[in-house]
Amino acid sequence: MINILLIAAIFGFVLSTTLFFKKSTNTIATRILGSFYFLLSVYALQAFIIDGGYLEHFTWFFLWPLLPYHLIFIPIYYYFKVILTDQFKWDKAELILLIPFLLGLIDVVYVYLQPVNFYNNIIFQAIASPEHRLEAEYWLLSLDQHLLMRHVWQLGVLVVLIPPIKKFIKKGNNDELKSILNKWLITFWSILTLMAVLAILYALEKMFDENLFHSLIIIGKDGGIITFFLYIALFLIGIIPIYFPSILYGYPQKIKPSSNIIKEEQPEELKFGLDEQEVISKLESLKESKSYLNQSFNLTECARELDMPSHHISYFLKSYYGLSFSSYKNDLRMGYAKRLIEDGYLQNNTIEALAGECGFASRTSFSKAFKNATEVSPSQYAIDMR
Repeated sequence: MINILLIAAIFGFVLSTTLFFKKSTNTIATRILGSFYFLLSVYALQAFIIDGGYLEHFTWFFLWPLLPYHLIFIPIYYYFKVILTDQFKWDKAELILLIPFLLGLIDVVYVYLQPVNFYNNIIFQAIASPEHRLEAEYWLLSLDQHLLMRHVWQLGVLVVLIPPIKKFIKKGNNDELKSILNKWLITFWSILTLMAVLAILYALEKMFDENLFHSLIIIGKDGGIITFFLYIALFLIGIIPIYFPSILYGYPQKIKPSSNIIKEEQPEELKFGLDEQEVISKLESLKESKSYLNQSFNLTECARELDMPSHHISYFLKSYYGLSFSSYKNDLRMGYAKRLIEDGYLQNNTIEALAGECGFASRTSFSKAFKNATEVSPSQYAIDMR
């Protein structure tokens, strides 16, 4: 069961690296999420080292992690805030989030300022009796009190987020990407809340030296049902992004449909699409590369070239241009075909050659697409251009 912590740590380190360096449609949100997964990975790794009995080989990995652990709920808060409001904004009232960190800083500095024997005694007790390591006394608070405070703050943050999350989920339920985002936020929030509750119960058990569920001991002679489910919660948080791969790219931001596109009346509420300028820039690069002229060019190939999920591309094209991917591709091909005709391509080449040049497998399919786009045949268009 201890190995669950190691697996969660490995998954977390891989995910945090991916979130930091992967190209994203919402850089701020994905990097904040990456910082959370990095802290979670350090948290799980230290728990594996201590509970697995390896602390004697990593004695340096005990006191200082208290400080980053007291920051773990801050990226949680700001990740949700950025997703829900589409912006990163700091408020003075949010200084309350730093209280656990400041108390932890005081205690960590206090311990390091003590004679070496003071710190060595804390390490010795943690190695000799890992299950009682949280009883270590610092100056302001004991280690179990620090654990309790940290997760009370985490639970408080998650409770504060309930109203804006509920309001956010009610909007745009018919939107495919919004539906995926809703599921991810609910799942992520739920597991984080479970983790906070279990960690609070775990800290209370250690503080009062009482197993709250005597008959359900699972992990060793001193383990229990709370410890078991806390490990499971950490494991789930570490691997749950596998079921929501879109978070690796970031979720889209709000945009308005282009004013140049004639569409049916749209509701005043902004729809969720991708970052307008970024995606348009990528589409311009696609035009310049002319890869859309390849007969094998499809949505999958387009996604690979733009380094975006295919459903994001389809969503953006539909929301911004009112076109399916197939229609957008044909529009690009028809634009290229018209330029070739205007430059006199058909004076020395056949329509079959023009069809192949524009990415079509046959003259028939090309002529049909061209007539749908221009209301005239390629040959007639050539005549009109003379």
